[in-house]
Amino acid sequence: MKDQEQAGAPEEATLGQRLRTLRKSHALSLKELSARASLSIGALSQIERGLSSPSVRTLNKLATTFDVPLSYFFTDPGASEADGVVVRHDHGGAEMAVSAQGIRKRLLTPKTLGGLQLMLVQMEPEASSGPEAYGHPGLDAGYVVSGALRLEVGGQIYLLTAGDSFGFPSTRPHRFECVGTQPAEIVWVNTQ
Repeated sequence: MKDQEQAGAPEEATLGQRLRTLRKSHALSLKELSARASLSIGALSQIERGLSSPSVRTLNKLATTFDVPLSYFFTDPGASEADGVVVRHDHGGAEMAVSAQGIRKRLLTPKTLGGLQLMLVQMEPEASSGPEAYGHPGLDAGYVVSGALRLEVGGQIYLLTAGDSFGFPSTRPHRFECVGTQPAEIVWVNTQ
């Protein structure tokens, strides 16, 4: 059964393994990490075992708790980067579902940039970052390539379509969702 679960969700299994390795490298039990990240022990256990996909908000809590960039959880350690400068289209960062609601992200910048992340975010219709707004250190900016995005920042709602762009301090509570019947694709930048 375990092999079937992991075979069906390779991205989540990789994420779970990375979370477990990070937790153990900090000598934390699931209970201790639960308290530090304000996440349930059960949710953390399911993520580590590859049984669930964490939301963007959950990944941000974990990244903040461990003081690592969000990209830590979804970059492919085997991806080839030409001396930390170029990421080739066929060797880009690992694509990973970060939400059970149909969001996929692909890191487009080399891992060596640390606090700067350029991502391609693909969202299925009705996919969202979650029901609640969240904040984190850094800046967010983006450009809508296709589809329609409902972006909420600090309680203000914006409807963006292809060709629109945005930017805001990430500490402002924010959430986003794909609206309409077509998928949305956004080039998204985060700094930390």
